[in-house]
Amino acid sequence: MKRVLFITAIVMFWMMARPIGLIYAFPGGTWVSGVQVANLESTEAIVRIDFYKQDGTIALSFDGGTIPGNSSKTWYLPSHIPGLPSPFIGSAVVSSDKQIAATVNTQFPSGSNPMRVGTSIGVGSAQAAPTMYAPHLMRGYYGWNSYCAVQNTGSSAVMVKVSYYNAAGSLVLTRTQTIQPYAMYIFDQETEAGLTAGQWYSAKFEGDAEHPLAVVCNFYNSGVDANTAQFHSYNAMGFGAQKLFLPRIVKDYYNYQSGFKIQNIGTEVLSVTVKYYFGGNEYVQVSPDIGPGQAWGAYMGAPAQLPPEMATVSGSGSAVVEVNNPTPNKLIIGIVNEDNRVAPAGRGVTYEAALPSEASNTLIFPQVTSEYYGYCSGIQIQKVEPGEANCTLSFSASGPIAAFQMSGIILTDANPSYSLFAPNATGMIPGPANDNYNGAVTVSCTGAKIVGIVNLSFRYDRDNRYGNLLGDTFTTARGIAK
Repeated sequence: MKRVLFITAIVMFWMMARPIGLIYAFPGGTWVSGVQVANLESTEAIVRIDFYKQDGTIALSFDGGTIPGNSSKTWYLPSHIPGLPSPFIGSAVVSSDKQIAATVNTQFPSGSNPMRVGTSIGVGSAQAAPTMYAPHLMRGYYGWNSYCAVQNTGSSAVMVKVSYYNAAGSLVLTRTQTIQPYAMYIFDQETEAGLTAGQWYSAKFEGDAEHPLAVVCNFYNSGVDANTAQFHSYNAMGFGAQKLFLPRIVKDYYNYQSGFKIQNIGTEVLSVTVKYYFGGNEYVQVSPDIGPGQAWGAYMGAPAQLPPEMATVSGSGSAVVEVNNPTPNKLIIGIVNEDNRVAPAGRGVTYEAALPSEASNTLIFPQVTSEYYGYCSGIQIQKVEPGEANCTLSFSASGPIAAFQMSGIILTDANPSYSLFAPNATGMIPGPANDNYNGAVTVSCTGAKIVGIVNLSFRYDRDNRYGNLLGDTFTTARGIAK
């Protein structure tokens, strides 16, 4: 059985001088992509990647060769995909005879000043949906803008309708756009006539049952220097639930702050209860009413948006969001943002809140780094069921690091999350800049299911062998359930 993933936004040498006919206000500079495909099965996978132009024609069919079992392969487009036009902006379809997962980076090439990068996830056929929702978009909002790349996963052209809602929940704009089969179109909020500058929005993208959509949205700061280099990527979502899990929320944490947006994708007005977990304590917040299509959220760096008793809270924690007075017509999705706006940082990431159906007793993180060309990862897992979870982290061998395990990690109802900075793992070499680790980690738990994320960023304080990189080197990805 052939497995297919849709890679919604691929760029290669997107130049300041843009191709004729493209009118997006996409952030200036030379942008490229990297694609990583993970083989989730124990036997070898055969991979092919078809790159599509925006007119629906194939730009290149690329033989990706094979990927060993439980391994991954990375292609950096400028170096590893000969024959792909430059400049190019489009989409891709990844095919394999095995179960696979994929991520794609949108980034400035290494050495750019400031660096900027965001990561999104390849969308499987089961995740593509006739209607997709994006909780957080901006047009000139305190210097931030956004765009969404919408891919038609059907085999014929489709008319896509986008509906924008303002912060108050009012429908302010709808328009349509034809998208060719397997191709993508960029809805650019900065140039979208009818959206008001200085505002943030949520959106709904509608195809139809024969043309499910895959959508990636990016939002970004002005990028005038390293302090404003934040570039966030996330996947829009087509399926909701009445409960969401946020495995990592930070507040006043080494100058990092989180924010989140919860979008109502049902047909009834609803409210939600947010339970924050920090340091063994629970803090509760109830939202105002959220109308259909509308989004609501809180920024952890703004005390007025949080419960008063959280004024002195700091550190890394987690949260659970649940619909009040649930009915079948009350469904939510959400995203979590984390960024650093204190010089000389300018880093930012976004990940999708997890649905209960996405929880598992085993998660795989295909790429975890520790002092690897300056990059270090962090892992955070969250228990999503009552009771006690007993977890083991299994690190694959990489470089000088032999395979090792960390067991006896206990998650309770009072402390439902666990975080680990990879250089502090027990099997790593003590001291800075010794690990050279770039491997996979599997988290297995008994007693309760979990969700989780992994992030990485350039850490000059841990690995100074390659000089310092300023700007946004911060990426994150959800763990893959197995």
